[in-house]
Amino acid sequence: MRLKGFRLTIIFLCLSLTVTGCGLQGLLGNKKKSSSLSAQKPQPVVAVSLSGDDPNQILLQKGIDDTAAKANVKIKYIGTSSGGSAGSSQGSSAPVSQAGGDPLKDAKVLLYEGGNQELLKTAQTKKIPVLAIGKIPAGSTPAGLITPDQEKAGELMGQALAQKVQAGIVLLLQDNPGETGAQERLAGLRTILAKYPKVSLQVISGRPGSASGAKQALLEYLLKNPGKVRAVCADTEKVAAQAADGLKQGQLEKKVLLFGGQANLQSLQRMAGGLQAGDVDVSPYLQGVYAFQWAEKVLKQEPFDVNDSVTGDQGEIPAKIIAVKAVTPENLAITQKSYTKAVNLALQAQKEQAQKKTGQQTAKEPGTQQGGSAAKGATSESGSANGSSDGSQGGGGGGQAGSSGAGAIPPNVAKVVEKVNTDITREYLDSKGKVLWTEHSASQKVRTVPPEMIKQEQQQQQQQQQPSGGQQKQGSGQSSGGGGGGGSSGA
Repeated sequence: MRLKGFRLTIIFLCLSLTVTGCGLQGLLGNKKKSSSLSAQKPQPVVAVSLSGDDPNQILLQKGIDDTAAKANVKIKYIGTSSGGSAGSSQGSSAPVSQAGGDPLKDAKVLLYEGGNQELLKTAQTKKIPVLAIGKIPAGSTPAGLITPDQEKAGELMGQALAQKVQAGIVLLLQDNPGETGAQERLAGLRTILAKYPKVSLQVISGRPGSASGAKQALLEYLLKNPGKVRAVCADTEKVAAQAADGLKQGQLEKKVLLFGGQANLQSLQRMAGGLQAGDVDVSPYLQGVYAFQWAEKVLKQEPFDVNDSVTGDQGEIPAKIIAVKAVTPENLAITQKSYTKAVNLALQAQKEQAQKKTGQQTAKEPGTQQGGSAAKGATSESGSANGSSDGSQGGGGGGQAGSSGAGAIPPNVAKVVEKVNTDITREYLDSKGKVLWTEHSASQKVRTVPPEMIKQEQQQQQQQQQPSGGQQKQGSGQSSGGGGGGGSSGA
């Protein structure tokens, strides 16, 4: 009796599991379903607006992309011609044009280094947290600031300068003296030079809106004070490049020392060539890393480990201050090698990402080569038919590239960049008409054509080619282009 009762109990339990659907297969199925729903959850978007004046933009961007690749977050670049460099199955990045639509659509955080200031107003209206990179945007109160130690950068410039100059006039060339970072660099430089009473520090700034304003201001000061200036400190690469050009034009590059405050490939090359005496490494890659890490914490509503604060127009702003270091003749080779390697890696990553996106776009485009022939009603699957189709398209593309000039866009083009170069020569003369200084400046304007316009142009070209393609197929095989003949003979 006990054995019968035990068997009945087992039977009832099995029936209960079968009826209620609580078996192992059901549990596994529910887990699979929940994980599938989790995978379909949309990625949060972090918008990024970078500054066109940053010589280390590619390293800053790589820092953002490398960190984002490890997270389930989408990076949306606004108003930049270069796309995201590193992507993964979890993180992704994509360049976005400001033309058409809301550039901050779906964005939960905005990383802002520079660019269109209207983005800041839009972010404020939509209550999107803004994390500033490098400096506090004018008239804005960001939720946080990621910046190199600007005051320490000024001190490092002063220490390097004091080793070579203990008397005479020292110029500090500033791009925008109203920026918080510029004020901090000036404070750091003054702290060091205050120990040398024979050194006179003079601050001059460029002219707003002028591509070579700092250079012109420097040349004017040198004309008024011949032989008195011993060194020039330039707090950003923008003004350092202008200062180097001005000193070279005045044949003073060996007499007046130049110190920079924003190391990059160009400034390091000047140091290697003897045109610059020192610089400051501001760790652009780490700026990108910390910027994204902070943005991710904002998305998760978690606190970020900040180590300082900066006083802005609207009060104290939490800040992540990144350590800086001096670039000297002793460590120049190592620093230059490190920057070169990092930039090459970033360029290679961007190239691979661009090729990957181009391949995806080509695969999605309908009516390419054999598929296009079938859509036009071609029923033959022989090699000659395919070769004729390929030949006519190849001949058409070659004809457009050779004869129609800039009006036609070849197939598979993902981006069109227009560059306009302007050269200006200015001569400074005395009262007798004698040329004292000759100034030469060059500027370049770069405009990227939006992808929508490219796609529209390509569609119009395809529509114009369709009638001619049909006539060629109705005629004899001899009417095909050179490529078609090759295809036929090959078959």
